[in-house]
Amino acid sequence: MLNLSEKCRKPINILAPHRGILYMHPVYIDGLSRITIKKDPPVFVVFPITHDYAIYSRYTLTSKCHMALGAYPLDVQNCALGMNLFKGGRLVWGPKTEWFWDENKPPVVVKSSGINAQFQLIKIHAFSYVNSHTERGKNCVYAVSTCDFRALEDECLLHDCVSADRLGTAHCEKCNFYGNCTSGGADITCDAEDLKQATGLSCFTSGQIRFALVRRINFHFIQTYAPTLTTVAMSWTSFWVNPEVVPARVSLNVVTVLTMLTQTRKVEYFPEVSYVRAIDVWLFACQWFVFVSLIEYGVVHYYIRRDSKAVDKSNETEGRGCCKTLTPKEKALRHDYAARVWFPVCFVLFMIGYFGYYVIDWVKYSTGAI
Repeated sequence: MLNLSEKCRKPINILAPHRGILYMHPVYIDGLSRITIKKDPPVFVVFPITHDYAIYSRYTLTSKCHMALGAYPLDVQNCALGMNLFKGGRLVWGPKTEWFWDENKPPVVVKSSGINAQFQLIKIHAFSYVNSHTERGKNCVYAVSTCDFRALEDECLLHDCVSADRLGTAHCEKCNFYGNCTSGGADITCDAEDLKQATGLSCFTSGQIRFALVRRINFHFIQTYAPTLTTVAMSWTSFWVNPEVVPARVSLNVVTVLTMLTQTRKVEYFPEVSYVRAIDVWLFACQWFVFVSLIEYGVVHYYIRRDSKAVDKSNETEGRGCCKTLTPKEKALRHDYAARVWFPVCFVLFMIGYFGYYVIDWVKYSTGAI
C-alpha cells in the first residue's frame, strides 16, 4: 500500500514481489556495445502534488560513436546516444513534473575530467520527438535542451578547478559537472495533436543526446605540423647555396628528404581509415615540396654541366653579330632566383587553402559560432 499524501517525499524501495505490479515502459537503446545493470533495486519516487510517480534504475552503458575522420586532426565529432520508448509512453530527458523541475537544469550531468584528453566537450544537445514505423510519422520535436560547455571550461581553468584540493568547492562542482543549459525555444515543433498521435499503435517516442566534441590540436601542431613545416623551410635554403658546390647542395637536399620521410612515418600511430584525411594531405604536400626542391637542383646542375660547351658556342654566335643568348650557368642561376620566390609563395597559398578548407568547422565550434 503506497501513501500518496503530501508527507510522502522520500524514495521508497519496492520489494521484489511487488515490482511486477507496477507498469514500466520498455526502453530500447540504439548502438550499444555493452550494458551493465546494477544489482540495486529500482527506486520508486512519488510526487504528492500531481500523484505522479517515477521509477529510477541505474545502468552503465558503453555506446559506439561512428567518427568521420576526413578532417583529422582538425575534426569535430558528433556522437549520439538514442533511445526509443514504446507502448504509449512519452520519452523526456528528466522527470518533468510540477513538483520539481527547473528548465535550466541540464538533462545530462557530465564529469569533464572523465572526457578523453584528445577532445574538448563543446555542447550537449538533448531532444525528444515523435517517431513512427510508417511514413505518416510526424517526427516533430516536443522537448529540447542544449548545454554549452565552452565558457565553463576556460572559467574552470582560470579558477584552477583541475587541482584536487579545489574539486569539492561549489564553483568547481558546477564547472566540472554542469554546462550553461537552456530548454525549449523555436526548436519545439509539436502541437497537441502531434502528441496525441504519439500514443497510437504505429507511433512511439524517441530521444537523442548528441555530444559535440572538438579535437585539441596542440599536440598535433607540436608533433606534426611544426616539424614538417620546418623541414620544408629548411629545403628552401638550398636555393641560396652556390650550385657549383655539389656536395653541400646534394647533402642538404638529401637530408631534408630523409627527414621528411621519417616524419611521415608518424601516420602509423594515427587512426587507420580507408579514405584520405587532412593529415595525409598535409604530409603529402610537404613531402612533395621537399622532393621538388631536390629535382630543382637536378635541373640546375644539368645546366651547370653544359656551361662549358655553351660558352664556346655563344662566342661563335657573337662573332657573327647575332644577339647574345643566356648561358646555361645564367639559366641555372635564374632557376634558383625563381625558386627562392615561388616555392615559399606556392607553399603559403597551399597553407591558406588547406587551413581555410579544414579549419572552418573547427573554428566555428570552438568559438561558439555553431
